[in-house]
Amino acid sequence: MTPKIAVRTLLPVLLLLLAGLAPAFASPSEDPKTDPGAGKVTVRLSEYKVELPETLHAGPTTFLVQNVGEKTHSFKIEGPGIPPDTLLAKPIPPGTTGELQVTLQPGEYKVFCPIGSHEGKGMVRKLTVTAK
Repeated sequence: MTPKIAVRTLLPVLLLLLAGLAPAFASPSEDPKTDPGAGKVTVRLSEYKVELPETLHAGPTTFLVQNVGEKTHSFKIEGPGIPPDTLLAKPIPPGTTGELQVTLQPGEYKVFCPIGSHEGKGMVRKLTVTAK
């Protein structure tokens, strides 16, 4: 014999399950996320903007750079303690991801796409780094 389960009992369970799955199906247009504890930051590049958090904590940081645009882009950072040639090892084509590891110190940084006139078209951001 099959046990009978009331719909009013199953509905809250199903809603909780769906709410838990929502992040897995989130739109790629969401704001970039940061995990200050792990030092990982998502950066999204597209025509012609750079999306990343405005403020980060000092320390070792890995920028996970996603090209969500239709043109090839790159990612460069300038600021306290950063060597002048610090950028992605190679440009990233549309739909791909690159990674850049740096150690951030407290202060102001400039992050931008160094390809052609991309910076002049808006692919530049100020980043503030605070002490932990």
